[in-house]
This record gives sequence, C-alpha cells and structure tokens, in this order.
Amino acid sequence: MDAAPPGREHETAALVSALDDACAGRGTAVLVVGEAGIGKSTLLGALVDAAEHRGVPALLGRASADLGTPAFWPWLRLLGSPAARDRGLDPGVLDLGAAAADGSDARARFGAMADTADALAAAADGGLVVAVEDVHAADPASLALLHHLVGEVVATRGPALLLVATSREPAPEGLEAAVPTVLRPGRLGRGPVGELLRRRDGTEPDGAAVDTLLRVSAGHPLHLRELLRAPAIHAEAVAPLVRRRVAALSPAAQDLLATAAVAGEDVELALLGGHPAELLAAHLLVEDPQDPGRVRWSHALVRAACRDGLPPARRRDEHRRLADALPPDRAGEVAGHRLAAADSPAGRAAAASACRAAAEDATARRAPDDAADWCRRALEVTDDPVARAEVRLALARALVRADRTADALDEAAAVVDAAEDAGRADLAAAAAVVVRGIGPDLVAGRVEALVARAGTLLAGEDSARRARVLAQEAMVAGVRGRSDEAAEISARALAMADRHEHEPDGVDAVLHALHARYELCGGPGLVSERLAVGRRTIALGTATRRPEALVWGHVWRIEDAFELGALDVVEAGIEALGEVADQLGGTLARWHELRARAARAHLVGRYDEAFALAGRFRELGRRSQDPTAEAMYQAFVTLLHRDLGTLATWHPDGDAMARTARLPVMWATAGVAFLDRGDADLARTLYAELRPHLFAVPHSNRWRPVVCCGSELAVAFGDTEVVRATLDQLLPHTALRTDSSTGCPGPVARFAATAARRLDEHDEAVRLADQAVTSDRRLGAMPGLARSGLELGRALAARGTAADRDRARRVLEESRTVARRLGLRPTLDGATALLGELTGLGPGAGSLTARERETVALVVTGLANREVAARLVVSERTVESHVRNALAKLGLHNRTQLAAWAAEAL
Repeated sequence: MDAAPPGREHETAALVSALDDACAGRGTAVLVVGEAGIGKSTLLGALVDAAEHRGVPALLGRASADLGTPAFWPWLRLLGSPAARDRGLDPGVLDLGAAAADGSDARARFGAMADTADALAAAADGGLVVAVEDVHAADPASLALLHHLVGEVVATRGPALLLVATSREPAPEGLEAAVPTVLRPGRLGRGPVGELLRRRDGTEPDGAAVDTLLRVSAGHPLHLRELLRAPAIHAEAVAPLVRRRVAALSPAAQDLLATAAVAGEDVELALLGGHPAELLAAHLLVEDPQDPGRVRWSHALVRAACRDGLPPARRRDEHRRLADALPPDRAGEVAGHRLAAADSPAGRAAAASACRAAAEDATARRAPDDAADWCRRALEVTDDPVARAEVRLALARALVRADRTADALDEAAAVVDAAEDAGRADLAAAAAVVVRGIGPDLVAGRVEALVARAGTLLAGEDSARRARVLAQEAMVAGVRGRSDEAAEISARALAMADRHEHEPDGVDAVLHALHARYELCGGPGLVSERLAVGRRTIALGTATRRPEALVWGHVWRIEDAFELGALDVVEAGIEALGEVADQLGGTLARWHELRARAARAHLVGRYDEAFALAGRFRELGRRSQDPTAEAMYQAFVTLLHRDLGTLATWHPDGDAMARTARLPVMWATAGVAFLDRGDADLARTLYAELRPHLFAVPHSNRWRPVVCCGSELAVAFGDTEVVRATLDQLLPHTALRTDSSTGCPGPVARFAATAARRLDEHDEAVRLADQAVTSDRRLGAMPGLARSGLELGRALAARGTAADRDRARRVLEESRTVARRLGLRPTLDGATALLGELTGLGPGAGSLTARERETVALVVTGLANREVAARLVVSERTVESHVRNALAKLGLHNRTQLAAWAAEAL
C-alpha cells in the first residue's frame, strides 16, 4: 500500500486505484475539490510519489489568476517540463500564433486542443499522469482543453492516462458531472493531528497538546502546518501566523518577499534581484521542480498574506518596477502590472497603451478571448472618446475572431456612434465591415444599418475603404434577395477597389470585393466570370502571401470546374489546394481538399475511396467546429448511398438537418433521398415546402441542386406544372453538370431529359439524354454513364420506333454492365427491368449479359466447364464466374434448375 498523508487514506487509495486503472490501459479522470488549504496539493504529491514508485511519469501544471497569464498557461508549463519532453511532447502544439491562418481563431484553438489530446494519448503508452492544479483560476482556453481531455479519456477509456485536476469550491461549471471520480477531502480529526505532532517531534504527543492544536486549527491542514512551524501555538488565523514569520526575516529578505508577492504565483529568480535562500528556509517559497529558474509560493494563501500585508504605495511601486523590468514580448504581464499601478493620469495612459499592446499580442497568438479582455481593460483606463472608439473597433474584431458575432455588432454600432460624433469616416467604414460573410436576416439587418450610416459619412468618396463598404452593401442586398441591385453594387465595388489596389488596405478592398462578386455570381450563366474571379483571387493571394485568398481562390476554381466538367482544372486545383494545405498545416484548406478528392472519386465510381475520404473530411470538420461541416458530410454520403441503393442504412444526423431545415436546398436534396429510401410521405412533405420556390429559382450557388432535385420530385409526384417550370429553367444550361465538392449527381441534361420524358416531349428527351451520355462518357464518369444510359434507354423506349427499341437494348446493356461492376443496384434493377420489357424475355433472361447467356446455353447441354471454356476461348474460372452470376441473377441454386429455366427462356 502506498503511503498516505495522515487523514487522507481514503482519498489516496482512490487516486492510487485510478492510477492502476490507467496503467492497465483504462484511462480515467479524477477531480479533487475543496477549500483553500485543505490539502489538495498534498494529495497530488502522494499520487506523484506513487506514480514515481511505479515508474510512471507525472506532468504537472498550475493555473494562475494573475492578470497577464497567457492562454493555456498550465498546459504550456506542463508540456514544457523535462518529463514531457522526454515523452516527445512540446508546448509548440498549443502555439496558435504559428498555426495556419486559413480558419477562424476559434477553429484553430479547437484544432490545437485536439492535437494536444492526440499527443498526450500517444505519450501515455505504459501510463502517464497529467495533473492541473487550481483549475478554478484557469483561463477559458485551459478549461476548454481540460473538458476536451476529460471527454477523450473518460469516453474512450483507451489511453493509459490518468487526468487529475484540483479546484477550490465551486469547481468550474460542468466539470464535476464530466469526471467519474470526485474527491472532497475534509478537515482533519484528532488521530491525524496527533500523527502530525508525532512526525514533527519524533515522540508520542501529549493528549492536551493534540486537543489544543485541533481546537485552534479546527482541523484545517494549512493552518495546522503553520501552527506546527510556529514556536508556540497561538489562536491566530493563517495570515497573522505568516506575517509573524515574515517579521523575523532580514530586511533584504523582506524586500525580496515584497517583489515576489507582487510578481505572481510562481516567480522568476531573475526578477527578484537576489537568491531567496532565506525565504526558502522559512517555507514561504519552494523551489519549482520543473524549472530551476523559478520558485513558487508554498501556498496561495501564504502569498495572499504577504501581498495584503504590504502598504498600497509599496505594492504600486513594485508593480511599476516589474512593468519596467519585463521585456516587451511579455505584453500581458506588463499590462497587468501597469493596470495595478494606474493611480494617476500618466499611469492610466501607460496602462491603456500596455493593454492595447497586450491585445495585439493576444491577437498574434490567436487568443481572441484574451484580446477582447485586454480591449475591455483598455476601455476602463481610456478617457478620450475617439481613442475609446479605436479600442472598441479592436474589441469588435477580437469578438468576430472568437465567433461572437452579435457582441461584435454591438461594439461596431458603438464605434459608428463615436465616428458620427467625431466625423471620422475611417472608423465608420472599418466598423461596417467588421462582420463579413453575412447570413441570417437578423445579422444582415444590423450590418445593413452600419453600412448605411458609414455610407453617409463616405458619400462621394472614391477610396479603398469606400470599396469595402460597397462590397458589404452588395452582400446585404444579395441576402435580402435584391439580386440585380447586389450585382450592380458589387461591380462598382470591384471597379473602385481596382483603382486603389496599390494603396494601403487596397488589396484587402479588392479581396473583399472579389468575394462579394463571387457570391453574387452564383447562377449557371456566370460560370466563366466566377472562374475569372477565382483566378484573380489566387494571383492576389500568391503575390501578397495571403493564405485565406489562396484557399478560397482554389476552392472556387474547383467548384466551377466541376460544373463545367473541366476535369483537368479540377485535378490541378486539388493538387494546388493540397500544396496550400501542406504549407499552412491548418484544417480549412485540408478539409476542402479532401472534399474535392472525395467528389472526384465519386465521379469516376471509386466508392470505397469516396467513403474513406468522406470519413476523413468529416473528422476535420468536427475539429474545426464549423456548423456546416456535418451537413456537408451528410449530403455527400447520401449521394453515395443513393447510387448504391443502400439508403436503408443511412441515418442522417438530426442536428445537421435541423441547421438547414428552412433552406430550399435541404428540402430538395433530402426529399429525393427520402423518396428513394421509401419514405414517400416525408418526401411529399418536403416537396410541399419546396414547391413554391421551384417556379423561379434564384441564380445562386444552390441553383443546380434545387432545380434538379426539385424536378425529380415533381416527376415522381406527377406535378406536371412544376415539371414544365423546372424544365424551362434547365434547358438553357444543359451543357453544365450538377457536380461539385458535395458530390457528383451528373449532367444537368439528364435531369432535363427526365422532365421532358414526363411531359411526353420524346424527341427532346432523347436529345437531352444523348447529351448526358456524351458528357459522362467524355469525363469517364462511370456512375453517371450508367444512370444517363438508363435515362436514354427510357427515352428511346418511350419514343418507341423499331430503331429506338434496338438502340435502347444496346444502351441498356452497357448501362447494366457498368452498374453491375460498380454495385449501382437501383440503376442495375431499372436497366434489367426495362430490358426485360424490350426483349420480351422477362426480367430473368434480360438480366443476363450476352456472354452469360452464351455460357448458360452451353452449360445446360451437359458440357463440363473445361469444354465450355475451350469453345468460348476463355478460362475455366471465367466460365465458373459466368455460371455463378447467372444463378444469382435468376434466383436459382444449381445447374439442374438452370437447365430447366433455359429450356423455357433460351
């Protein structure tokens, strides 16, 4: 049994049991909760001793409430310890400043947390203890990582990892519910107090002394520790006991102690200006086992007693001295000390400047929540109205990066208020474009108001900032459904941005205008213009080294090339996007690359590869926390299941569907999926929602799936009015394809052919189906070729001339052959059934290929496989394969049954 601190036998046993579980590969987590000084760190020390006895490394980190502590502080210390480096760990995994700039800061943070969890799991081979103390004082990022790790360890029980956290009451929200073991050590009783006295004195304690010590300390472990160090027991709290010890120090040691008390929970020796040997001997400070260049306080309450005992003026002087001594690259610590010393106008100004510098540093580290906090602190010590507006603008930008759009718009509105008062058009223009990527009407309405107010201040101005505001205005008009107005404004924005491209902020204005132009040119008639926008965005991104421009430029180009059926451009774009992803190391570029590769595999019928790639981009989407990522995955795999006839195994994610439940594209795509699965009632309900939107579908980037899937539903439900309306919209664009990175349903011409056939326009249906087959054959789009061939066979059969029927049989044979090879069950069944009707042989004979019928005809005469193979000049294995296929298609079990069937059918 591992040694336990007096009175902590139960808690120590629970920790050691959890350690044994982790070493056995059953990872778990423990939370130790209690008041300050109750002995949480002592328990953790007992666990570390037990781990060391078993040869299991322990990584320790401690959260700090000191102002200026960077995001992930306890984890950075933990990952940077010698024990962590011995396991191949590195705090650089949490360096968001070095991360790719191709996604939001929130997504980058989530990706870093996932990577850290993976690294710790990999390092846990053979057992690993990861402990974070004082999580009640942890920053939001550190808490988020802790919650993520708890979920990873507790849910999987896979990594040989014991995760331990200590916290004062109350513990951070949600943590107790997530952790399987929660320990609450209480006050010590008479027995443990007597044992502590025995250990101090080396003799059996006097009962009266035990009773006195218990009465004075109330069994509080830290109080007990301080009383046991005192020369005599006094009925005093911890702080007076600590100050009594401080009073006995030399003046030089007291000076060092004052600096340490102000410096923080753990202190660099270099900042003290001397070695604190006397403070270590007095047990006020202890050496940091993970960093020989630092010391830390023996307890937070000891530090509080020393700090609170300093006169206020002395504390401010120490804060100023430390702010002057710290290097500029520790901006957060500098700002914290400047704020603590801001007792005059000059001090407030210095604090405001330091807070702005800390916000910029946090932005560079991709810690937007930290940046927002520093901006708010800067506001507290900033008096000038214009300067406050500038700080609010920085705050709004930080909130956008933290994905807090509504809060960002509140700050942007306050900036515009100040800009109007001061006549500062620049501030108003910047505030109007803080939030980009306008979506819901609520957001669009608020942005619309900001744009209008900024436009008033910018009236008549021809500038880069005016171009950015115009681009924003165009996006708002597009969301509001004013397509013509949006297109005209976006064209003006791009022309104005072009005139100022070489000025400061000119490139940003051009990129903003290009983005607006692309989004507002989503219709089928503007593909060439979108390609040009993509090419220019790539060129600008390359010239200015803006990764986000490169990512979007390549993504746009791939999407448009899919639509045009330009596979060489698709493949070149995928390779280029892969190179960008390799250089950036982020998730967004890789996510788009994997989606495009999966769609390329779908196009040519490599279904196993498509499913595998879909799984990979789904995982990346989850890590990025993009709310649309899961919906994209669901849409893609639904297309695969439709092709293969496996929709019965498809269980769509309810949350992902709910996020798009009010969008016509969801009604259309989910409608055909549910129809194919046999859920006709649900499909009809979705179609009823969709139907009013199908008479004039807006020319956006969702035009193709809405019109094409809508036409399928209209055909299925016999709604000739909508079939006519959708066919009229499809006919001008039958040279295009519906393919994209969300999947490859095939050429627009095939959907138009189906609609024309439903309207008995037989010549048109044959022409369109022929066009579809030609498009698929040219691209090597084998699933599309099978489906388009089936549609051509149906169109020819419906027209019904003798020549049409002969050609239909040939076309359907090819469709069936391709469908069988790829496993496209719905297409195979459709082609087989139609062939049976056309040949008069019934579905059985019609389901066999010509070679299979020839093989069966010889086999049923009694010839052996070797003889049949010789006659047909094929291998015996090929004959066996043909016979096996024929039996399976005909639902027969042996050659006797096959002979009986052949006597009637062949």
